[in-house]
Amino acid sequence: MRTPVFRLPIGVKCSSNNGKVYVSGNKGRVIFDSVSNLYRKGDMVIFLPYLTPYYSSIFRQAVQGVVLGYTIELSLKGIGYRVREEKEKLIFSLGYSKPVMLDIPEDISVRFNKKTFSLMSANYGALQNFATSIRSYRFPDSYKGAGVLYADETIVCKEGKKT
Repeated sequence: MRTPVFRLPIGVKCSSNNGKVYVSGNKGRVIFDSVSNLYRKGDMVIFLPYLTPYYSSIFRQAVQGVVLGYTIELSLKGIGYRVREEKEKLIFSLGYSKPVMLDIPEDISVRFNKKTFSLMSANYGALQNFATSIRSYRFPDSYKGAGVLYADETIVCKEGKKT
């Protein structure tokens, strides 16, 4: 059986302490839980006991995130749907009687365009969870296609009532 050895890119630092693995680079820092201990020699990293495939993929995502970063682009489609940022909060006008307010997590940054906004982070799991929580407030309508959409998503609308 081959020993799984991970090679770290230049500028990535990795350490473990008390069941947590810390991966840091120029785009940020990612922390995840692991029962394995990390052993490092130069740019080579070995986990003992070996990582399960799940934690191995999380480690690879963390390394890629701190080097390149991840971006999810969301768009608002609908009449009067808007988003703005005030004091580390996102405020959405999504057609409800009151605006929807969400706290922006520490490791996520937001960039705005006219009808789209981008979420950027080194931690892919936290980024997906935040994008999904935003999307859950106004899931795309199957008849009009209005709602919070991923930028590259296409909605196939149902045909209306025939009279």
